[in-house]
Amino acid sequence: MGTQVTYGPNLPEIASEFIEPYAQRFFMMQLESVNFGLITPQQARDYLTGVNYFISVFGGLHAKIATSNVYDKFSNMTDEQ
Repeated sequence: MGTQVTYGPNLPEIASEFIEPYAQRFFMMQLESVNFGLITPQQARDYLTGVNYFISVFGGLHAKIATSNVYDKFSNMTDEQ
C-alpha cells in the first residue's frame, strides 16, 4: 500500500502581516534558547533554516524578504558571535 500525499495546487500565499509576527517570535525564541543553553547555535540555525524555507515557499513577498534578511544574517554568524 502506497502513501497518498494531499496536494493543493492553488494554495494562496500566507499574507506577510499574518506570518511575520510568528517568524519574529520564533527567531527570538531561538536566540533565547541559545542564550540559556537549551539548544546549540547549530540547532538554532537548523530550525531557522527550516522556517526560512517554509516562508520562502508559502509566505508573502515582504515576509520572504524580511525573514531571509534576518535569518540569513544569523545563520552566517559563528558560534562565538
